[in-house]
Amino acid sequence: MIARVKPRLGADAALLVWLAAACRGSPVQPCPTQQVAAHQAQGPALPSPFDSLFATAGAEFHVPPALLASIGWAETRWQMVRGTEEFPGREARFGVMALRGHALERAAALAGVTVDAAERDPVANVRAAAALLDAYATAAAIDRTRIEEWSTVVTRYSDIELPDGRAAYLREVDRALARGGVRAGRGPRAVAASACSPPPGGAPDYASAVWRASPNFDQRASDATGAIHMVIIHTCESNYASCWSWLVNPVSQVSAHYVVNEDGSEISELVREQSRAWHIAASYDCPLNRRHDCWLNGVQSNHFTVGIEHAGFASQASFPAAQLAASATLVCDVTRDRGIPRDWQHIVGHGQLQPADRHDPGANWPWIAYVHLVQARCGEIVVDDSAEFNDPAVAVATLPAAWPTADTTPDYYGGGYRWAPTQAAATDGAAFAFLLAAPGARTVDARWTSGSNRSSRAAYAVVAATGDTAGVVRLDQTTGGGVWHTLGTWTLPAGWNRVVLLRKDASGAVVVADAIRVRD
Repeated sequence: MIARVKPRLGADAALLVWLAAACRGSPVQPCPTQQVAAHQAQGPALPSPFDSLFATAGAEFHVPPALLASIGWAETRWQMVRGTEEFPGREARFGVMALRGHALERAAALAGVTVDAAERDPVANVRAAAALLDAYATAAAIDRTRIEEWSTVVTRYSDIELPDGRAAYLREVDRALARGGVRAGRGPRAVAASACSPPPGGAPDYASAVWRASPNFDQRASDATGAIHMVIIHTCESNYASCWSWLVNPVSQVSAHYVVNEDGSEISELVREQSRAWHIAASYDCPLNRRHDCWLNGVQSNHFTVGIEHAGFASQASFPAAQLAASATLVCDVTRDRGIPRDWQHIVGHGQLQPADRHDPGANWPWIAYVHLVQARCGEIVVDDSAEFNDPAVAVATLPAAWPTADTTPDYYGGGYRWAPTQAAATDGAAFAFLLAAPGARTVDARWTSGSNRSSRAAYAVVAATGDTAGVVRLDQTTGGGVWHTLGTWTLPAGWNRVVLLRKDASGAVVVADAIRVRD
């Protein structure tokens, strides 16, 4: 039996040495860009909210507290999570230490706590993880006075099968050890992109992505159902390395087109966009998507979607701003290249389309801000008739109380639309205001739901921030519902400009105020 020797706690520099040595002997991740490598030198901020727990559990089970903290950061970014199944056969992870499955059960038993406590209570969760690491260290017969030998223990804790994934996980722990002022970056240097095999057809679809090929894909249908039509947002229910390494594993039989890491510093492309990744099990059911695109009903959703996984958990309290920003830039690129509308019916959550057994990206994914961020990345401002779907910093709609709200006709932009009957003596209108930070040429588009009772000459007045009317354009709302129609291009000043939909016209029709888009 190997005696447990208390290591020299606080030897963060030594921990960096063992991680560097462990990683040098492992395959490195393919093709990270130089920009990504620079980001990876950044470590987590101090302190963690669990430092006292790491110290106490480390002392009890003879595990370096810095190592516990680093694993917790690599796994959950120090959030107490209640994971759910994202990939079939992969157990949910729990707590700041992301314990799961048989490892969770064993860890709880070793720490003398219930499984439920290890899932829900931070103290029990950290103690259970420390007890498990202690058991792994004993089984590996490591010399605990030689801190570099802990690498085999961390690798086992990661539960990652592929060598590339294990190496990437160790590098994440290495980054975390930068906390406390210890210099990071002693792990293996990233392989230059030029040294890597490119994906089929040349460069990745997204220029700054790391190419990691997954075998888990097939071809899209050759008819209209195979045309890329939506983007589906997922959460991995795990850390980044565990996520992409499972999706490229042929055993998993699942994949996604992209995976975005926790701090937005790296994005992996696993499947070319033109191919069908295996990221959603549900067939399309348009009532789950506000009755949009009902012609796709019954079609397997992988046929016409791009799947984007995000490292993290549906249960986490918030998502890092840098991760959301990187994801929004990616989604802008995908939607722009594929002609996908940037709205809530075409950028959707996994749980929205598969509600029976999936919930990601979760209740705390900031949908309104996120879609606006995607639009902003693509040079757009969209003003909806409903304040709920607007960013009030740049978009405000003012509608008369007499204009009722409706959602009976599908293909509206946000959560519905407003309408009003035409009247020859009417003086009111629906005003869509947008803030321009700088003057310049802008193209203005309008959207509505169509019907036989709509006006064939709905009048849109474009009013500059100076109060001058730049132009009045009439469009036929009896047809063309659910898509953008260009009003024109004008040079507009900085400030709050607006588009006003008027209802002053001969009676006998209605005008529909749905949304206005302004683009560079």
